[in-house]
Amino acid sequence: MPEPLSAEYLKETQRIIAAVPKGPWEVEPSEHGLPDQVGPICFLETWVDSDRLTVVEFIAFAREALPRYVGEIARLKDQVRRLERAKDGARHDR
Repeated sequence: MPEPLSAEYLKETQRIIAAVPKGPWEVEPSEHGLPDQVGPICFLETWVDSDRLTVVEFIAFAREALPRYVGEIARLKDQVRRLERAKDGARHDR
């Protein structure tokens, strides 16, 4: 099982996301009709041509999904911290 995400890792991920061009990134075909560009990334090649579309779609999807996942993780971690503080406060009130 992967290690829990640290606050530093989440901040670094957010910094990297904020530094790239805004999404959504559209998939653009080459003059031959093959997917060849997604957002600011162009001239994409894969070892197998049949993999190219799925790779390009993944990149395009990840540009929007990754910030949402990171935001949700940050929100949930904050919620856990608030619940833990409330729980600790209730213990001290006894």
